[in-house]
Amino acid sequence: MTTLTPDADKVVPIGRIERVDGDYVLAFDLQLDYPRSYIWSLLTERERVAKWLGNLLDDWAIGHPYELDIGGGSATGTVLQYNPPLSLQITWEDELGDESVIEWRVLESAGGTLLQFRARTESTDFLTEGSAGWQTILEGLEAVAAGRSPDTSIDRWTPLREAYAREYSLSPSMGSLRRESGHPAVHFDRLLDADRDTVWQALTDPAQFSRWLAPGILQLQVGGAMRLDFPDYSLEGDVSYVLNDQALEYSWSSPEVQESSVHWLLSPAGSKTLLQLNHVVRSPAKIDVLLAKWHGRLDALATLLAGGEVHPSAHRLDALTRFYRRAFGTGTPDSRSS
Repeated sequence: MTTLTPDADKVVPIGRIERVDGDYVLAFDLQLDYPRSYIWSLLTERERVAKWLGNLLDDWAIGHPYELDIGGGSATGTVLQYNPPLSLQITWEDELGDESVIEWRVLESAGGTLLQFRARTESTDFLTEGSAGWQTILEGLEAVAAGRSPDTSIDRWTPLREAYAREYSLSPSMGSLRRESGHPAVHFDRLLDADRDTVWQALTDPAQFSRWLAPGILQLQVGGAMRLDFPDYSLEGDVSYVLNDQALEYSWSSPEVQESSVHWLLSPAGSKTLLQLNHVVRSPAKIDVLLAKWHGRLDALATLLAGGEVHPSAHRLDALTRFYRRAFGTGTPDSRSS
């Protein structure tokens, strides 16, 4: 199902992201050369669902809640429609509290089956990650339909996430771990709906960064002082690099990591700005907490730039920490991280 480009290491998204009545809809249409009743059984029989989606703890039943165990994570919701062998519609809530409505429709077509998948959500949070995830899940469904086990030996998710971000000019949400100057680094790419000057001001003007990061000071010159006053501690550092409207780096010492540096890079992307954050770790670190906190702060930055009010959520932070702990663990990544 995934289309490889001539570069062989890139993939092309086959799902569509559309706007419908203000919501975002992820759509897949798959032509499968199997009887409709067989495809319906893959969607609804628990032992078959377990082979490509997750362990369904009870049968689908209209109006009833459900729970799916998905590789260490979980999803919950309610069955909204159950019309054998035509359609199954459910609400879908992940561990972070992000909600969507998902529908499968199973139609006879060209001697086989047309499987239509739709996922509808109000927010762009994790939209590129979710699009890539559902494409890989549906690849697994195709494999199971053909009597094979889903192929997990190749990481298709990461290049697919980037492909969906490029195709639909959307920002990824998740952070990742990579290497920067020989050290492990927490990394985020965020496509922000503002020009570069506006984003630069939000990063460097104390009156603005106090609203999404923390109150403090920042002297925009090499050797200049940086201080951030969080509720539980104050952080002090020195500016090591600055290029107006483009790049900024300063040292960082916090309860999550004692020796580190934060590097911001801004690049124009049409009317938007690509923000890249590298937090380079030089001592043992609570990576899960670091990722979760930066994720929340960057969400707050995007909210501020969109003209909204920032409302920190301890529940959301705890959920993000659990999410990143499962993905990356709690300690400093080793040299295999990329």
